[in-house]
Amino acid sequence: MNSNSRISNSVKNISLGLLTQVVQMVLGFVSRTIFIHYLVIEYLGVNGLFTSILTLLSLAELGITSAILYALYQPLADKNEAQIAALIRFFKKIYLIIAGVVAGLGLLVLPFLTQIVDNPPQQLADDLHLIYLLFLFNTVASYFFYYKISLFHADQKSYVIAKRNIVVFIIQNSLQILSLVLFQNFLLYLSIQLICQLGGNLYLSQLVKKHYPFLEQFKKEEVDELVKAKIFSDLKSTAIVKVGGLVVNNTSNIILNYFSGLKAVGLLSNYTLLIGLASGLIMQVFSGLTGSIANVNVREPIEKKREVFFIVNFANFWIFGMAATMIILLINDFITVWIGNEFTLSIPVVCALALNFYMVGMQNAVWTFKSTFGLFKEGRWFILGTAIINVILSFILGSHYGLFGILISMAIARAVTNAWYDPFVVFTKALELNPKLYFIKYISYIAILLFILGLLFVLFHFIPLSGWLGLIIKLFLSLVIFNGILYIFYRKSLELNYISNVVTGMIFNLKSKIKK
Repeated sequence: MNSNSRISNSVKNISLGLLTQVVQMVLGFVSRTIFIHYLVIEYLGVNGLFTSILTLLSLAELGITSAILYALYQPLADKNEAQIAALIRFFKKIYLIIAGVVAGLGLLVLPFLTQIVDNPPQQLADDLHLIYLLFLFNTVASYFFYYKISLFHADQKSYVIAKRNIVVFIIQNSLQILSLVLFQNFLLYLSIQLICQLGGNLYLSQLVKKHYPFLEQFKKEEVDELVKAKIFSDLKSTAIVKVGGLVVNNTSNIILNYFSGLKAVGLLSNYTLLIGLASGLIMQVFSGLTGSIANVNVREPIEKKREVFFIVNFANFWIFGMAATMIILLINDFITVWIGNEFTLSIPVVCALALNFYMVGMQNAVWTFKSTFGLFKEGRWFILGTAIINVILSFILGSHYGLFGILISMAIARAVTNAWYDPFVVFTKALELNPKLYFIKYISYIAILLFILGLLFVLFHFIPLSGWLGLIIKLFLSLVIFNGILYIFYRKSLELNYISNVVTGMIFNLKSKIKK
C-alpha cells in the first residue's frame, strides 16, 4: 500500500495526470480535425447523442463509485488488508449486477433508435444499430474493471492509471486517425476505441494484482454487516445525486436533437470537445488531490481541514476562472481558424457554455470535501430538484431561444439549488464555519473575473486581430493580464504561496520524469 507523503502523492498524481491530459488533448484535437474532414457532421451528432443516452443508462451505477472510495479511505489509512480485500470482493458483486442492468436497459433502447435519430444520412442509417451496440458494449465492459481501478484512486495512486492512459491514448488515437484517412469508416473507428479501452483495462487489472497481492491472500473475509449497512445507506444518497446529476449534464444533446436535429448537436460537440479537454486537463489537478484530501479529513485536526479547503477553493477559482475567460474571449476565434466560421456558435451561447463550465468548476472543492467527509445524505434531494428544473426550463426556453435557452436553463437550475446548498452543508457540518465566508469569497471572485473580462473585451476591440497570429497574441495578452491582475490581488495570501510551492514541486517532478 501507499507509504509516500500526501504532498509526494499529490505531486505525482497531478504531474502524470497533466501529462496524460496534454497527450489526450493533442491527439484528440488531431483526431477530431480529421474526423470532421472525412465524415459528415451528422456522425459527430450521433457520437454525442449516443454518448448522452448511454451516460443516462448508467444511472444503474447509482453513484456506487463514490461510496466505494469513501468505504476504502479508512482501511487504507489503517493498512487493514483483510478489510480492503473483503470490500473489493463485495464491490465486484455489485458491479457485475450493474453491468447486467445497463446491458439490459441498453438493449431496450434498440427498437426506438430510428425514432430518436431523425433523418440521418443513408450510410449512417444503415449502420445505426451496430454503431449503438458498439457504444453499449464499450460502456458495459468498463463495469468489469471499475471496482479494482477504484483502489488506485482511493490509495492516492492515480498516477498508475495516468501512465496506462498515456500509452492507450497514443495507440488508440493513432490507429483511429489512420482508419479515418484510409477507410473513412466510423464502425472501424469505434471498434478501435473499444479494443484499446478493453486492453488498457485488462492491463490495469493485472497491475492491481501486482500492487496489492494481499487481495489474493484474503479470500474468506467478509465485510462487516455494520460496514455493509453504512455502504448501502450511502448508496441510497449517492443514487439520488447520480440520477439528478446525469439528468442535468446529459439531457442537453437529447433536447437539442429534438428541437434542432443532429447537425446542431454536431456543431455543439466541437465546443464541448474543446471545453471537455480543458476541463479534463484541469480536473487532473484536482482528482490527483482527492486521495490526499481524504487522508487529511481522516487524520488531521479541523484547522488543517479548513486550511486545505480554502487552498483548493482558491485554486478552483484561479484555474476555472481563467479557463472560462479564455472560452468567452477565444473559443470562436479558435473554431474559425481550425475548421471555419460556419462551425461557430453565437456569443450568447458561448457565454452560457462558459458560465456552466465555471459554475461546475467552482463546486469542485465543495464536492470533494462533501464526499470525503461522507456527507452523502445532505442535499441528495436538491440535485433532483436541479434536474427537474433543468428539464422543464430547457423545454420552455429551448423552444423560444434554442441552444442558448437550453444552456442557460442548466445554469439557472444549478444556481437555485446545489450551488448554494452544498457549500452551506460543507461549512456547517464539516468545517464548522459560517457559510457566509464562502459566499463572500464567491461573490468577490466573480467581481474580479467580470472586471478582467471587461478589460480584455475593450482591449481586443481596439486591437482587431485575426487568424492564427491574432489568436496567439490574444491568448498571450489574456494570460498575462489575467494572471497579473490576480497576482496583484492575492500575492500575499496563504493560498497563493502554498499553491506556488506545489507547482514548483510538480515542475521538478516532471523534469525528473523527462530525464529518466
